[in-house]
Amino acid sequence: MKPSDIDVVMPIYNAERYLELAVRSLLQQTYPNFRIVCIDDGSTDGSSDILAALAREDSRVAVFRQENKGLVGALNAGLSQCTAPLVARMDADDIAMPERFRLQREFLNSHSDVVAVGAAILELDSDGEALGVDQFGSTHEAIERDMLRTKTGMAHPTVMMRREVVDSLGGYRLKYEWIEDLDLWLRMAEVGRLANLPEVLLCYRQHGSSGTWSVGQKRRERLVALMEEAHQRRGLQLPSSLVERCMARRSPSGPNKWARKASRNGQWGVALKHLARQWSAAPLSLLTWRITVEATLRSATYRLRGADNTLPEVPEIKRAA
Repeated sequence: MKPSDIDVVMPIYNAERYLELAVRSLLQQTYPNFRIVCIDDGSTDGSSDILAALAREDSRVAVFRQENKGLVGALNAGLSQCTAPLVARMDADDIAMPERFRLQREFLNSHSDVVAVGAAILELDSDGEALGVDQFGSTHEAIERDMLRTKTGMAHPTVMMRREVVDSLGGYRLKYEWIEDLDLWLRMAEVGRLANLPEVLLCYRQHGSSGTWSVGQKRRERLVALMEEAHQRRGLQLPSSLVERCMARRSPSGPNKWARKASRNGQWGVALKHLARQWSAAPLSLLTWRITVEATLRSATYRLRGADNTLPEVPEIKRAA
């Protein structure tokens, strides 16, 4: 078998609801020479059976099962199995656009100074309906500036990176679990350049059980420590306002956030769906009323401006016959 040009690291833990779609979206890539390194991190649901079936169907799916070690443990276990010069990240609940690997590989091949490249994302709700597009800074300077302000510089599951650089930095660090991607990008930025493609190359799923929303105080404390470390390495003073921002509580994901996101991007049907759920859950909440007013005003503004609210289509995933 020809050695792969790209190894895809996918950590999996109890992901049976979306796992098959995620893997099949990779198997439909227009660039075919890759291997999916699936780390089954002690799943107790049907994820293991789904992975076994996919591996039997396509030899590019490689499954490694281990006792549960958490996200960083699974990511580093995946990196340890990689042999290709390029490593791509992918989560078990997202959907890759068909051209993702081709475009990112071509970019890295033509930009030898770039050590990692991400892309724009189409955010989906838990039902798979589009909420809106998020784009990130395209230049190294813009990405690093955003990251040093704790803003998202690169969407983790969109990134393709050079394996030798990741290996030289020791991979992901357990002490920064939950912000392990931000830590890695900040360290990679010190040895090479970062970039984002403007194209939407991933459908990023938002749901209440997403790891993005399931941590609190410890994550905030680690974020402060990371910012202190990253600023110090660059000879910069850490602003007190940034510490306050790091320690600020994040509101949990749910219908109110999704209604806001959808209405902000002109997706009225999706916004109304989540507004209805918000009203059902908390009809007397001031937040419910405020979001309803915001969505109504945004709808009226869009219509007056005649703005285009067309979003990229979620790719159709072909299942086995």
